[in-house]
Amino acid sequence: MILEERVASAEFRGDAADLAMVRDTVVEAIGKAADIGEVARDDAGLRLCLGTGGSVRLFIGSPAQPKAHAEGSYTATLILEETAGLSTDQAREALAAVRRIPFTTTEMNVLRDQMPLTGELSAFLPPGCLSSVAPVLTVHHMTDFLVMVEAVLAMGVPAQAITVLDKGYPYRHTDRVDAHLTRQGIAVWPWTDAANALDDHAQRATGLGLRGLLVDDGGYTLPVLLEQRPDLLSHFVGLVEQTISGITRLEPWEGRIPLPIFSVAESRLKATVECYGIADAAVRNLLRLLPEEKLEGQPALVVGFGRIGEHIADVLRSRRMRVAVHDRQLVRLIAAHERGFLTNRCLSTLLSDHRPLLIVGCTGRTGLRGEHAAAITRNCYLVSTTSRNREFAVAELTDEARRVTDEGVLGTRLHLPSGAQATLVGDGFPINFHHAESLPNMYSDLILASLLVAASTLAAPDHGFAAGHNVAASDRVLESCGLLERYYARFGPEALR
Repeated sequence: MILEERVASAEFRGDAADLAMVRDTVVEAIGKAADIGEVARDDAGLRLCLGTGGSVRLFIGSPAQPKAHAEGSYTATLILEETAGLSTDQAREALAAVRRIPFTTTEMNVLRDQMPLTGELSAFLPPGCLSSVAPVLTVHHMTDFLVMVEAVLAMGVPAQAITVLDKGYPYRHTDRVDAHLTRQGIAVWPWTDAANALDDHAQRATGLGLRGLLVDDGGYTLPVLLEQRPDLLSHFVGLVEQTISGITRLEPWEGRIPLPIFSVAESRLKATVECYGIADAAVRNLLRLLPEEKLEGQPALVVGFGRIGEHIADVLRSRRMRVAVHDRQLVRLIAAHERGFLTNRCLSTLLSDHRPLLIVGCTGRTGLRGEHAAAITRNCYLVSTTSRNREFAVAELTDEARRVTDEGVLGTRLHLPSGAQATLVGDGFPINFHHAESLPNMYSDLILASLLVAASTLAAPDHGFAAGHNVAASDRVLESCGLLERYYARFGPEALR
């Protein structure tokens, strides 16, 4: 057997009890991959002799440079010492055991402190306000999501009534988040199997005497029900949607949507608080991926001047870039022009004349297509800030390229006929989630709490929301539920005294 790797490691924070939990969890997972015959302990850690004849070593200790890590940090390292008798799958599962460590009590306490609005929500809403529904949660698998799930459980939902769809982004802690959810008894499905996940969820919810509730970030669930499983629609009470891209995905059914939608995506609350944070996170992560690039004085092009796009343009200009803007909606193009950005109604003209180093997609739909490739005449980076890889027509652009190379964590590089190289950063997926945590948890706290306020609203039989979009009603609920008061008390002027 030839293995590409024999060592895996993961960093975590904890105390003595957490160390024991991590050790036991990893050993248990290795035992499921390959029977453990004997466990020997020495000064270096544990040596696990496997029933197959192979052996692995597990070390848990302080990082080599403690001052470069948070207090109480440890590193768990697994080494495949002897692979005799191990299949490739068994070896990979053994290595994955270290990457799938659930979050420790110490780590969860830190997360709760960062997210009091979400974590304490069950104390402010009516007791058991979600006890009548079975939620399907399609939210980014970052650490803030774990606090949200804890709140859902505290609001009256049993773990077996929850389904989570994993969107499959390369988040920083994807494996650990999934492991934590699974350990709680929550069903986790890949987004690519959403139809079967929704079917399974509807059956479980019915068995528990509950109706489903969709909480979505990007249009992963209701479009699937409408397209593939309309027979399941009656099992769900409504949809809470977090993103504009998710709202956009419902456009083909405008006027024919049978469920009420609570649109956090279009709310004044979300626009006021989150958009700058997303823009800032996107640029910060881009700088991390491009440490050798000099942005100052270079041209940039923002495609889409909506809620996110206008903040991206401002952040790039604050980085001393020369920023151009394109938007298909003339009112937005005029808004960009009035704020001093270079504009043109023709995207190809901006690409060829402005020659941007960065092309940032913020439309929530496909803005840059294969037909635009000929206008790219310099090396550049294509950067998405919206759901999945919809911003750029990746297949069309790939067809236009002479060849395509894999650039590792940076993404995919298209070698165009003009001689220019266009790099799809993160393979065209949102930059703010690419091996990162995106927004700081103190930013996302208000938004995730808003999703749960929305969920509790639709769970009530007298919610008063009509089938389809309810933007005005969504604003009324979010602005009267007390969340903004608690947020202002935390970050407003009184908090500074």
